[in-house]
Amino acid sequence: MYTNVIIPRQWSRLACFCRSVSTIEGQKLPQTSVSNDGISPPPRIPRGPTDILQALSATVGPDPTAAHYKYHDDPYLIPLSNFRKRAYALAAEAGRKAAVWIRDEHSDLFTMREWDPPGKMKTPYINAAPEIEAFSPKPIYNDESKVTEEDLKYTIQNCLLEDSIKVFQLLGGVEGVNDDLKIAFLQLLCFYNEKEPDSDEWLEERWFAASTRERQAATWRLGGLADKIFSSMEPKTPETYCAIIQGMAKYFQAERAHMLAEEAKEKGIPLSTGVYNSLLGCIGFLKEGTALRIDALKGLLLEMNEQGISPNEETLTACLRSISAWGGGKVLQQCALQILAEFRQLGIEPGLSAYYYLLCLFCKERGPRVDILSTILNDLEKRDNLNPTEATDTNFFITAMSVCSDHLQDINMAERVHALLMKGNNYKLVGDAYKESIYYRHYVTVACRHAPFERTLQLLDTLVPNVYVPEPSVMEEIIKTLEVGGAGDRLAQSWSQLVVFGHAKRVRLVEQILAAMCSCYQYQDEEVKAKMRAAAIDILKYGQTAEELEEAKDLRAPTNLKLSASALSNIIELCSDEAEAAAPAWETVSEALQRLRRGEAAGVPHNPQALAQVASKAATIGKQGIASMAVGYLAECGFEEALTASVSTLAVMLNRSTEEVQALLQEPPTELAPKLHPSALAVVEAYQLAKTGAPARDAESSTSSDSDSETSSYDE
Repeated sequence: MYTNVIIPRQWSRLACFCRSVSTIEGQKLPQTSVSNDGISPPPRIPRGPTDILQALSATVGPDPTAAHYKYHDDPYLIPLSNFRKRAYALAAEAGRKAAVWIRDEHSDLFTMREWDPPGKMKTPYINAAPEIEAFSPKPIYNDESKVTEEDLKYTIQNCLLEDSIKVFQLLGGVEGVNDDLKIAFLQLLCFYNEKEPDSDEWLEERWFAASTRERQAATWRLGGLADKIFSSMEPKTPETYCAIIQGMAKYFQAERAHMLAEEAKEKGIPLSTGVYNSLLGCIGFLKEGTALRIDALKGLLLEMNEQGISPNEETLTACLRSISAWGGGKVLQQCALQILAEFRQLGIEPGLSAYYYLLCLFCKERGPRVDILSTILNDLEKRDNLNPTEATDTNFFITAMSVCSDHLQDINMAERVHALLMKGNNYKLVGDAYKESIYYRHYVTVACRHAPFERTLQLLDTLVPNVYVPEPSVMEEIIKTLEVGGAGDRLAQSWSQLVVFGHAKRVRLVEQILAAMCSCYQYQDEEVKAKMRAAAIDILKYGQTAEELEEAKDLRAPTNLKLSASALSNIIELCSDEAEAAAPAWETVSEALQRLRRGEAAGVPHNPQALAQVASKAATIGKQGIASMAVGYLAECGFEEALTASVSTLAVMLNRSTEEVQALLQEPPTELAPKLHPSALAVVEAYQLAKTGAPARDAESSTSSDSDSETSSYDE
């Protein structure tokens, strides 16, 4: 029954396939430009699968305010802090890792057709149609595996180093593999130094990893499998010498690499350009002193010329990399320029890596200012495309922007570098996420320090926060720029950005925002002032909420927002500019004053006159308690402003003139107690504290004791 149903179904599928093939054949364009009927259609242009999408994208252009394609394009899901971006990207990559683990651990599920009917033998076919080799399970090799040389070729071609070593051992080692395959295996071992390379699939993990500087030390495995294979091969071919020398030079086993190079030249074995490039890159490990190193470098170049070996762009890069690693000075700079001129005479133009090493050589952090970057940009701007040829090409733009920010301090040069990066497909040369962040850090910093204010605001609107989330040091520069420009609205908005970016608990930044808002508050409109007051209120509430959460969690090391006395004074100054007594801002003023009097803030206010003015404002609108707290705090801290603040505040409370208040304060505090309101009496006590340095009751008792002693002595 089953066969009677399935056979007609298979015939129908075959007929459909034949019709589709005939239709496709009929639609093919002629490849020649001449036809029998006189019509000459244009030749067929091969198109890629994404050419149409690229053409459509070119008509629209990039949107710098849009989120990265790896994040969901949803305002509630787009991460807006560096921590969230990192967590989001790594979480997505962890999901892909889980899928790879399932594929490798349960590979049998991906090599059989599970949907075959019951009773029929499952056919060992790949489920995917068409088969994608990268998504297919990888073969597993163990001691019981039956392998052939084809398996070794597969592992070498796919850079499976550990598997290739296992297959090589299963084949019998050196004696069981032919010479051609043995050379390919040796090249793989030398390139990776017998260490499994990092997978190219996990980009995010590499991008967000802690970037460490390349360690320039001898890390070559002496006596390893590569050395054993090289020693066993007889006769040694040029390929074997080139592989082992380049491997040793790459991992800074310089002396051994040069010895093998001399041995090859004595035997008359020709060496390749790549070998000389690797020897030029590690020549600094053989000689001491600048003069000896330069002579050795020129000697290798002359040797290449004598043997008729043509240099290439990598040769120039290797020379400049070595020179830049030897330090600085005019001697090395002149040598680098001389080598660059000679290579240009040979028709070899420097690439991005060569220019990167030139910047490292000429633009030292503490060296004299040298404008070599403009010459480099003049050359690169003439080129249509900047095609990457070496891994260090991604270091050029980040270094060039660093030179513009720290060395040249020139915003015009920085804009030229950025324009070059955004030209064509050059943005792929910005590097990974870590380098991209450093690049924009330098760009925003130099813009804040040296660009016009309007241009800086435009740049911040374009980059922050989707393209770049500023670090704390960059946020300090942004706040300084907004303060100088008097942008109160932007300063109020900066507090919300600190919360979103995860910097709200950085006391230094919060205090800087409060100081900036206080310095430019009086020049703002009423609407902007209201926003600045709301930001100050929210800052204090944020600290209170953080304290409550930490108390609930019972944290041993508190990380809440501990503002200084100056910061609380700034909050009081901002929130006291409110005409209505029922406004919430006055509650913030009261809370901040209580914190000051309880000693919860470090230091003392830097502007005590502002607290004196707050006391007068509070007394004017009927906030007697706040006025007495402000004057009392000034007296407790010993500020000179406490005397004048007490008199003026008391004059407002009692609705009397300053002279009358001065006369009133001459009376003993015990006589004033039944006459005055408790708030006014607190101001009187603050006045006595500021005048005598002791509370009113202590001052009265000390005065009476002094008079008693004087009377007793007079009687005697």
